[in-house]
This record gives sequence, C-alpha cells and structure tokens, in this order.
Amino acid sequence: MSVNGCVLCLWNSAVDEPHSLLILAEEELVAIDLSVDGWPTYNMPYMCSLHNSAVTCMSHVVNVPNMLWTKLTDVGRQQAAACSQRVVYE
Repeated sequence: MSVNGCVLCLWNSAVDEPHSLLILAEEELVAIDLSVDGWPTYNMPYMCSLHNSAVTCMSHVVNVPNMLWTKLTDVGRQQAAACSQRVVYE
C-alpha cells in the first residue's frame, strides 16, 4: 500500500503553523483540519470514495421535487456533522 502526505501552511505565515494535512492513500484523498481539536476530516464533495463505489454511470436530473431534494441535503448534512466546519459545501 502506498500513502503520500502533505502538510499545508499559510503562504504568508511567519511561523510554521500547519492548518491542514492532505493524505493521498491508495484509493482515497483524506484532508484533516489540524486547527481544530480532535483533528476532524474535511467534508469532501462526494458521499464516498468513488473507487469503492458501485457507481458505473452518472446522469444530470432536472426538476427534482423539493421534498426529495430536502431529504437528500438533510442526509448530507448528517454525514458532515462530524467533519470540520471550516469548509462547508452548499
């Protein structure tokens, strides 16, 4: 298994204070918020690793009923509850 990592700091910071850690694992990118106690992961813009997903096709659907859209976004917010709140996708 191959794992690569990278620590991110503010480019204009006079002190070496990393704020995030990016880890490229064999099948997924993991981003960790180092500025918050407990080091939560960032909320990624997808529901699960695409490599492990059974998704073989995607399509764009228009005119989704509001009730269905609300339920989908509620589930996404529940999944993101334990993630870092520094970056929020709406």
